Amino acid sequence: MLMTFAEEICAFLQGIPGVKSTEIIGSLAKGNFDKYSDIDIEVDVSGMDNGQFLIELPKLLSEKYDIVYCDFAPSLVPHKYIVSFAADIPNPFRFVDISCVATPHCTTVTKQELQSLNHLYDHTVKLFVINLKHYLRDWDCYDDIVSMYKRICNSGDEERDEAYMLKATYAWLIENADDTQEKHLLKFEEFI
Repeated sequence: MLMTFAEEICAFLQGIPGVKSTEIIGSLAKGNFDKYSDIDIEVDVSGMDNGQFLIELPKLLSEKYDIVYCDFAPSLVPHKYIVSFAADIPNPFRFVDISCVATPHCTTVTKQELQSLNHLYDHTVKLFVINLKHYLRDWDCYDDIVSMYKRICNSGDEERDEAYMLKATYAWLIENADDTQEKHLLKFEEFI
């Protein structure tokens, strides 16, 4: 199922003018994925501006997929251009990270430009999914959960435990969700 969905996305991306190749990378390519794993895809748009292509990707993807959230990774700029998106599929942990590469690597899109395109809600959903899966895997993620929690809950009680902060973040997400987002988020109920 996971590989099938990843291959479907690659086939769709391969049909976009300017895309030279697509490659499944990360845990799926290595074969060490689990039920919480996301999908990592690298898209080669050599000869084009990979940063500009990245900015266009959400619109292009929305032509095929019902996108629940989309979030750029400005902290990786200018070395990497990555966008994450989640489609409305049964497993809510299955968001997709798409890395846009090119030869030569273009650095025209700035960190500030991508930050301005991000939305607090979408960014928080992505952080919530990442932190929840790390928590469920029993990884050390306390500081990341605190950081996420402080973005939306300015109560000064960051001394709470991880479960409390995850539940509080989840409650904020549900409270601020539109119908599509809420439907997607309710799939996390069994994990909270």
